[in-house]
Amino acid sequence: MSALAVSPAVYEPPALGWRGEVATEQPWLVFAVWVFTLSAALAWAAYCIHQGGNPDIDIGWFRIKVSCYKN
Repeated sequence: MSALAVSPAVYEPPALGWRGEVATEQPWLVFAVWVFTLSAALAWAAYCIHQGGNPDIDIGWFRIKVSCYKN
């Protein structure tokens, strides 16, 4: 038996109520996460250089990838 078969025919609001809209994007939070991620990538690249490697930073739409190649 599926969940649709046992659900009531009328809409019932969820048990927990949230004030305002919870699914909105906060631009300042997105920027803060991006800055933190970029800072971590640059720190890892600096560590790679300190250890004698050559960092390769690849910045894409939804990811920042740092590869460290040792000589």
